[in-house]
Amino acid sequence: MSINNKSDHYKKQLDYFSNEFGKNNQYKLFPWQKTYIDRIKKELLGKNYKGKTLIDIASGSGYVAVEIARLGLNVVATDLTPEAIKNLDKYKKQFSLSNLRAVKCYAEKIPLPDKSVDFIVANAILEHIPNEKEAIDEWKRILRPHGKMFITVPLNLRYVWPFLWFVNYLHDKRIGHLRRYDLQSLQAKFSLKVSKVFYTGHLLKVIGVIVALFIRTERFSEFFEKIDAKQEGKRYGASNIIVLFENK
Repeated sequence: MSINNKSDHYKKQLDYFSNEFGKNNQYKLFPWQKTYIDRIKKELLGKNYKGKTLIDIASGSGYVAVEIARLGLNVVATDLTPEAIKNLDKYKKQFSLSNLRAVKCYAEKIPLPDKSVDFIVANAILEHIPNEKEAIDEWKRILRPHGKMFITVPLNLRYVWPFLWFVNYLHDKRIGHLRRYDLQSLQAKFSLKVSKVFYTGHLLKVIGVIVALFIRTERFSEFFEKIDAKQEGKRYGASNIIVLFENK
């Protein structure tokens, strides 16, 4: 991607997500976010996380940063949109989280020292970055030895139900996805040990999301989250892949 195209891409991303986070500035944890947090607690943090540092790259709505900070970890939350940073600062005061720090920066240029974080969460960001290698190298730079990364990206369309290809294509274009991934491509790009792999957003979950537009009850959404979680080892028919990497 040329410099001009890269700048244009980031401008469109800023416009889109600034509008998104500007509208949603009240903290609320939705069922799908609760599922994500539970998985982070169990698979990424484990039991020995006291006094450790986690960075939430492209924090967005801030729910990962807030919920992990509530556990007592030192949390750095980065984002490029001023609205996201403003919301994070608001939540920091709202929940008295002195251990949460919001930083406005690119995901490829993080103002932290080498080997300074124990855990990295990068949820739905890598697919937005023009120079993904630059971002991956940066994340590996700040990760401590034996540190862990929790990466979530959209799954390659070859594993998505064919009748959903066009819908996913339109979604990718609308939201600024530049690419999709599978386990093999992620392994090649990160060159780190793969500890665990999960697949999310299966067909019933997609149907549940659509139905939830008309039936707005948390119990209904929680039901579909539980169904989706039971299929986390099933690749075909999923929408996203989550990979837990471990540093050497």
